[in-house]
Order: sequence, then structure tokens, then C-alpha cells
Amino acid sequence: MAATRGFTVAELLAVLAVLAIAAAVVLPGAAALTDVPRTQAGARVMAGLFSAERWKGVAGRRNVGFQFRKTGETWTWREVRDGNGNGLRTAEIASGVDAILASDRALESLVPGVRLGIPPGGPYPEAPPGTDLLTEADAPVRFGTSSIVSFGPFGSTTSGTLYVTDGRSGLYAVVLFGPSARVRVWRWDRGASRWTR
Repeated sequence: MAATRGFTVAELLAVLAVLAIAAAVVLPGAAALTDVPRTQAGARVMAGLFSAERWKGVAGRRNVGFQFRKTGETWTWREVRDGNGNGLRTAEIASGVDAILASDRALESLVPGVRLGIPPGGPYPEAPPGTDLLTEADAPVRFGTSSIVSFGPFGSTTSGTLYVTDGRSGLYAVVLFGPSARVRVWRWDRGASRWTR
């Protein structure tokens, strides 16, 4: 009966080296694959919040919405409600006329690893129907000159776009169309260099 032969230390080290090289090549790609659905989930969460807020405005017969704010490097939002019938205004939120209904939240608290922002590697064209170029330094909240997204008592909303990223390569856009209050989610296809749905 033949004796079985074991591995020498040199053979074992060679196998471990090959496995380490394979892991170094495969793991970053695998991490990127898990980031794509996570970034998409972040965009869908924001789209869902917008849709739910629209119906709150209709049901309550007054303007409600979100005020987005940048604290340090993090973009957050808080839910607000019109207090005097003239719409949501930054000064009136600060003075208490327009009520703050909920404290600031960050997207990363809902979807870990995902935030409001634009990843490095730009510039990127704005999501349709925008025409400007965006870089990492640009604000991800693009609703005209305001950082407030308002939903009115008759179902209309502020027009604009919110950008969601994993901070590396993933980029999604949540686009609101004012009169119809339609919400669209777009994905930046890095390989094709274009926005897709």
C-alpha cells in the first residue's frame, strides 16, 4: 500500500500566495457588485419618501416637504410643514412659522454605505432633463436655488434632482417633475457614459 504524501512548507506557501493574489483581484470587483444594488436601494428609498410626502400634502391640504442641509460633509434632510399658507420658506422654518416635523436624517442611516452626493471621477452630465456638468464638489440637492422640496395640497411638487452615491463609482439620480409630481430614478452607466433607466 502506497503512503500518501503531504504538502511541503514551500508548496503550502506557494498555494497561499496564489490564493492571496486571486483574492486581491476578485474582492474589489465583488465589493463593487454589492455596491450597485445598495446605491440603487438608496435612490429607491428617496423616491419612496418623495412619493409618500406628496400624499401627506394632499391628505393634509397644505404644503409639506423636506429641507435638505449640509452638516460638515454629510447631507441630511428634515420634514417640515407650512404654517401660514404661503409655502415652505427657509426663513420661516428658522423662525418656527413653518413647523419642523422630524429631526435631520441621513441616507446612510437608512442604507449603510450610501449617501447624498456625487462620486469622484466626474464631471458627469446632469440627469435628464438637466444640461449642466457635475463634479464631486457640487451639491447633490438641485432644486433651483432652494434646498427645500415642497409637496402641495393639490399634488404638485418642486421640480429638481437629488443625487445618490456610494462614494466610489455608483451614481443614481431621483428626478421630480413639478406639475405632475412624477418621480423618475436614473442610473449613471459608467461603461456607456450615459444615464439609463
